[in-house]
Amino acid sequence: MSTYQNCYALVASVRHAVGEFSEAKVRGEDTLGGYHNDYIVGKINDAIRELYAIISRRVPGLFLGEVDLVGVNSVFTLPWDFGKLVYFKDNYGLKISEITESQRKLTDDSGSKRLYRRVGNTLVLDKSGSTNTYTLSYLKKPRDVHHGLVVTGSALSMTFCTKATKIADYYNGMVVENETSDWVDTISDYTAARVATIAAETPAKNEAYGLVPEIPEWAHNLIAPRASLMTRQEHPLTKRKPTPQDFTEYRELLRTTLLQFAAPSDDVDYEELFTSYEPNVGGIAV
Repeated sequence: MSTYQNCYALVASVRHAVGEFSEAKVRGEDTLGGYHNDYIVGKINDAIRELYAIISRRVPGLFLGEVDLVGVNSVFTLPWDFGKLVYFKDNYGLKISEITESQRKLTDDSGSKRLYRRVGNTLVLDKSGSTNTYTLSYLKKPRDVHHGLVVTGSALSMTFCTKATKIADYYNGMVVENETSDWVDTISDYTAARVATIAAETPAKNEAYGLVPEIPEWAHNLIAPRASLMTRQEHPLTKRKPTPQDFTEYRELLRTTLLQFAAPSDDVDYEELFTSYEPNVGGIAV
């Protein structure tokens, strides 16, 4: 039995909900049937992002990050887990304000180092030449989870399956659970070759594993029900579409969970809190 709601356990739960479960299907050894694991995992990550959006509006500090960025000719590269900017400050602690492309100065020399614009995954000051260290505070974006079978394993090392990203350091600090040998460990380093360094365990080839979502553990019980609704609602081969009652039951589970763990204060307007889910902030469409 899983210690956490890791991705392997979540896929199993969704497969039970859609009526297409077997251990071989969860492991990816049986690919017959209407629901493929890639599709289910996609809905699991969609559910995680939706819950992240809801929780971050009420407890933003859970996902807050801060980093010092060194300018390269006034260009500051954002961290790979950047989600939303909270503030950007110069080396004197003064706020740097955002401008649009149309507001930039005609030449770099006539601009201001107190203004910046977003260009791709960088922040660019309106005046060139800065090599100072600025401070960025931001909301981190949730990292995707996946599950699979260990490709190769040894003491303190495991190679993830091809479903894992090839971005170095992507899973650093995340928790991985081994379903076969029943252990939990933390990833201390990850390479573009999909090799994860872990703290204590010795994985073996073909053991099943799953990554643990980064939203708070108290919200993990919401992931599989939401992903199941998404799968049943959107998959073209679904025979049993979710009913209004199914959505009502999920909303009640969401409501009671947030009341217990994410109410911002004792005097919160609960009616507003649980009826303000708009689509652009992770809303629940029926």
